[in-house]
Amino acid sequence: MPDIGAQSSPVASRFLEVFKQTTDNLAAERGRGRMVGGVVSGGLVEIRELDNLAIISDLHGDLMSLNRILQAIRPEEFLANSGNKIVFLGDYVDRGSDSLGVLYSVCQLKNAHPDSVVLMRGNHEAPSEFPFSSHDLPYRIVKRFGGSEGKEIYDSLLMMFRELTVATIITNRLLLVHGGLPTEDDAILNHRNALATARECNGVLEELLWNDPRDLNDLPYWEESQRGLGRYFGEPVTRKWLQASGVCTLIRGHEPCQGFRIDHDGKVMTLFSCQEAYPAFKAAYLVLTMEKLDTAQSANDLLTCIKFVGKADIKDSAVENE
Repeated sequence: MPDIGAQSSPVASRFLEVFKQTTDNLAAERGRGRMVGGVVSGGLVEIRELDNLAIISDLHGDLMSLNRILQAIRPEEFLANSGNKIVFLGDYVDRGSDSLGVLYSVCQLKNAHPDSVVLMRGNHEAPSEFPFSSHDLPYRIVKRFGGSEGKEIYDSLLMMFRELTVATIITNRLLLVHGGLPTEDDAILNHRNALATARECNGVLEELLWNDPRDLNDLPYWEESQRGLGRYFGEPVTRKWLQASGVCTLIRGHEPCQGFRIDHDGKVMTLFSCQEAYPAFKAAYLVLTMEKLDTAQSANDLLTCIKFVGKADIKDSAVENE
């Protein structure tokens, strides 16, 4: 993986080339309606054939944690088997010191293995649709490359963000989203269509990217989020979604935690993979086999598959790119 700190960073044209290639790969994948072992419908990817799976959650510009995870997974060996997949749950940018480095790395991985890597969209990859105050990516890009080249790179990223997957179903066992589950009954009853069409800017997209699970057991089983976008959803919403979609577990990111957290009686696992911007929390990722997935009945059965990222010295892990 290339070192993309300030002293040896690729020129702006190289970033543009990589991001455009990723955009083209994502659009072509959707146009074909398939990838090896799975199908693609709008914003929904369904993996139907699988040997091994790695799930990496929020990174928030933490290139050191990403590198440590990839060093452990060994993607060139792992992805040499077309039955293995790596899924990223989104939030690649903001807060940390090297958002561009993280984006460059995951896009290179997608470009090298387009049928084996799923790049999902987080709320931090939807700044145009749902603006929020902590979106520092454009300022860091301009500071690094200047106004003209910086704007061109940022515009190319906004195009790529709109092509990212918003939901992934793994062998009818796992449902993966960045934030949480939509709360309206119509979305639940027509769940596959809702997920496939959610990449358009609508209420379903907002909830997929921004919602959080909470202990809410009274009608309507949800309440407005204190984030200002999205909702908190209760266990009854999760239960309805899992029953309608036929999966047993929701895996999502979006919230800092001690690497992982289990909610809603084992129906929901929150996974978090970065440390730099959240030094009080742990970082983790998930690696599991199809055999393990076949026997798992809830998120609690996946606990042995959680891998923790080694604690890094934040001063050493911050990639200088200013």
